[in-house]
Amino acid sequence: MGSIIVSNASSSPITVFVSKYSNSSGDDSWFTVPANTRESWDRNGWELVAFKNANDTDRAGVYVRVESTVTFHSLSNITVS
Repeated sequence: MGSIIVSNASSSPITVFVSKYSNSSGDDSWFTVPANTRESWDRNGWELVAFKNANDTDRAGVYVRVESTVTFHSLSNITVS
């Protein structure tokens, strides 16, 4: 099993969700990732990685394959490598 890494390159905590289409035993809850840290999710295939603001009035996301790193700079600046 591989993983999807979410890197928070912003100066504030972010709220992130990683779907579990490829890993039914995975957790698809919303999680907080502190500023300037990284977290990983065990997955096997393509997944949705979504972010929301603190008030849940704005969201953004990307659809990525396993072994990707998703870097959050802001809701309008999300990069995948």
